[in-house]
Amino acid sequence: MLEINDVMSSVYKGIAVKTGEFGFAPAFPEGVKVNELPLRTRDGGACFIDYAGSKGKLRLLYSEGKIFLLLGDENASDTDDKSFSKLSTSLMLLDEYDERDVRSVTNEIIETLDDNFGVKELAAKTNKLPATVSKAAVKGGSMSYDPATLAARIVMIYPELKNALKENYAAYGELLPEDFFLNHANACIMQTIRQNDPKAMRRLFNQLSDIFENGTNEVQNLIAVTILGSIRNDPAIMTEIIPYLSDSMVEPVIEVNKLLEKSKSARDRLENPPKYKPKKKKSFVSKALGQ
Repeated sequence: MLEINDVMSSVYKGIAVKTGEFGFAPAFPEGVKVNELPLRTRDGGACFIDYAGSKGKLRLLYSEGKIFLLLGDENASDTDDKSFSKLSTSLMLLDEYDERDVRSVTNEIIETLDDNFGVKELAAKTNKLPATVSKAAVKGGSMSYDPATLAARIVMIYPELKNALKENYAAYGELLPEDFFLNHANACIMQTIRQNDPKAMRRLFNQLSDIFENGTNEVQNLIAVTILGSIRNDPAIMTEIIPYLSDSMVEPVIEVNKLLEKSKSARDRLENPPKYKPKKKKSFVSKALGQ
């Protein structure tokens, strides 16, 4: 079983070069020496390390089996996290994980720092990509893949879509998946399906199946309706894709395509989704509580 102090110490040391590179210096509580771990504790087993920099206050937080990387302004409170925004979430199950998992989480945090503060990312706002859910978090069972993770996986297959994803995220401040897939990614996906090359099909559907099997209801609907619903029940194409679908995908994909073939109103709703309405900003605590 891992001890949280050891975990936080390992992550703290592992990201030290990167935090320093981006201008963040650890904030040492009163009485803690500069060669000691600047860890602060809270009731309920939570603990955190703060960093100060010109870009704001960075917080490495452990709470309820997860490690969060948060960003707030320089005056953000020490006593709560309401004024912070979440940059990343990683599962950290102390009674199940080992040192390899700690290294994996450390690498995820380093990647998050690069994505948010690296030179390339600072060059233009449109270079920022939405946060994704890691395989380690899904493996632990407390998190599921979301639309942003699906979009990122699709960009791995079709790198030419990367700018479209960045522009989508920059335009809305969050991922608008219907816009990204209907106006950009679906064309690439359908080209792969029509070409029906076994290697390319396996690569595509391995990703779709993994996300579908371990994803939220929202991302499952995105795959079955927004993406594969664009087949419009073409019998030749349906025959080609069925062998690549996971068992739980077969029925919903078939039923969705039958419905879209029969219902013009359903097709119209898919092709013309509701206009984007910005979500009311929530504090980190409200998001964590699902409020």
